[in-house]
Amino acid sequence: MTQKFAKIFASSPTDEAALTRLELLVEALLDPEKGCPWDKEQTTYSLTESILEETFELREALLADQAAGVLEEAVDAIFNLIFLTRLTRKKWGFGLKEILDAVIDKMIQRHPHVFGEAPEIKDSEGVLRQWHQIKRQKGQGVLATVPVDLPALTRCHRLSSKAARVGFDWESVAAVRKALELELAELDEEIALGNFNDPQRQERLRHELGDTLMATANLARRLGFSGEKALAEANNRFVTRFNWLENRLSEKGLKPEQVDLAELERLWQEAKKS
Repeated sequence: MTQKFAKIFASSPTDEAALTRLELLVEALLDPEKGCPWDKEQTTYSLTESILEETFELREALLADQAAGVLEEAVDAIFNLIFLTRLTRKKWGFGLKEILDAVIDKMIQRHPHVFGEAPEIKDSEGVLRQWHQIKRQKGQGVLATVPVDLPALTRCHRLSSKAARVGFDWESVAAVRKALELELAELDEEIALGNFNDPQRQERLRHELGDTLMATANLARRLGFSGEKALAEANNRFVTRFNWLENRLSEKGLKPEQVDLAELERLWQEAKKS
């Protein structure tokens, strides 16, 4: 390692020094002569999967409210972003400085009640309305900024939240619940027709089930939480209970596939109580 990169091994007395040290580390990894072959092969495209994976791992740690996990996953997430700025500098001519300047400029513009002459806003809903109005000034549609690649339940939550801010929403929780009942009734009608393997029937079933899931996600939104979070918690409960079921069977030298459904259901109900 050359003298140029010696500062990588020194501790960082400040946040600014730590950021400089991390930038230097990435530069060393990408060094044409002494850098890492794998890192030097990475592109803005190849990083997309890594960024997505690390973001989800950080989200999982945050939801678990685990300090050690958040620290570990934040390390990976921030490294990927700083690494990306080196690639964007080489490919498109902008890097960390331009990105950070753009962040600051955007936040100043989006917070005129803090940095400008706009009236003081007393609640977060007012801030969100103002944020939305400022974005609309750019000529974008109401739903234009919601990423297509978000998980479907999260995207549904974001889409319906944005539509609600311009008045397109149910009047009450009860109204959403009624809409869910209507969607379930339409789904039941399609299910009653049977012939589930027919491609056209599959299309109709997906259509009605999709509407039902969307109504369910909107019910969650009106109740004050996201359907994505509710389903994630339900998944975790399922894993915990199924693991408990497997452990009880293992104590008897059995596996789930070796007992009948009635016994599995009995154990499942016990798992729910435990």
